[in-house]
Amino acid sequence: MMRERTRQQLDPASTPGIRIVTIALSVGAFGYALVLTALGASEVTNPVFTVGALVALAAAGGILIAMASPYRAPLTARTHFVVQGLALGAALFEALGHWTRNEWIRDDWGAICLGVLLVALGSYRPAREIVVGTTVSALLLGFLTLLQAPQLSTKAPPIAFVIVAIVPLLSLGYASAVFSREIVESTARWQRRASEASVGLVKELRDGVTRSVQQDRVTILNRDVLPFFTELLATGTISNPDRARARQIADSIRRVMVEEVDRSWLENVIELAGGTGPGRSGAAKIVVDDEDRLAASMAADQRTALRALLVALIETPNFDRSDLRISLTASGRQCLGRLVANLSLSEFLLRSNFAPYFAVIRSVFTDMSIDFDAPTLTLRFSYEHQ
Repeated sequence: MMRERTRQQLDPASTPGIRIVTIALSVGAFGYALVLTALGASEVTNPVFTVGALVALAAAGGILIAMASPYRAPLTARTHFVVQGLALGAALFEALGHWTRNEWIRDDWGAICLGVLLVALGSYRPAREIVVGTTVSALLLGFLTLLQAPQLSTKAPPIAFVIVAIVPLLSLGYASAVFSREIVESTARWQRRASEASVGLVKELRDGVTRSVQQDRVTILNRDVLPFFTELLATGTISNPDRARARQIADSIRRVMVEEVDRSWLENVIELAGGTGPGRSGAAKIVVDDEDRLAASMAADQRTALRALLVALIETPNFDRSDLRISLTASGRQCLGRLVANLSLSEFLLRSNFAPYFAVIRSVFTDMSIDFDAPTLTLRFSYEHQ
């Protein structure tokens, strides 16, 4: 899945915090429009257009707030253009609402409110897209200002009114684009440094895993093989029951080794995580349904996101791994995933505790859907074969 170079997609875990700023900017823009509309009520010639302007601006802010939710990530170019189109429509309706009686350009709120919404979009869309949207909007609002110039009370060259009208929009829009570019480049630099540092960490972890596996093997030998050999040495003879027991121990060790080799990374996550419920000997068989070994087809970022969510679910208080089910099936070139978990959490706690995980999951998987019908959480996602 190709990800856009936006803050939301490069750093999806920050989405809940970003959304608070988005809500504040959207509500602030609408409040600013309400105040200026009330103060300039004497200039209104067509209340229908004035009300329409406020409705269009409210719709733009509402859509932006809704689509900025971690549960709907990522915010797409389509949403951007819908929000910007509604805000431009609000500016047009505002001008029509006091046509022939507009005394001052500086008390028109359309351009400034559009600029504020572009600032809010800076965390969700690429810098180039914001620059294009800002420039096109400035040209349209500049032309609209030229049409209003003859009716303004202040006498000045029309270009002066155009500058007054579009400078706030250009300032806010281009500042948003610069912010988007800088935050993306900063995040990318941090990710590169983290990737370089992880190379050495991987070696350390690999050595640690090797020692852990060796210790597991030694534990098996100490538990089963060593007592058996001790008994043989003590008796000095080998009987038929001894031979049968030796075959049984050999089969047991061979079975464990084969299971370790065949186990997928997803099954390892389930078995090695904490929580209560079936232990290492049976958790994966109960939880994971992946007969075609499709977990291996996930990209590295998809594995990381799903692993983080699973660990967070398993570590939830009072969570039992037997209440978790994961199924992966093939459909053409697509792999379809379904995760079902029973959680003793309210919807509010689920959203507050798991919003960052859902945001990350949405950024790396396609066709992601999240449903919570207490106590059952259901996630559906898809990804392509690697």
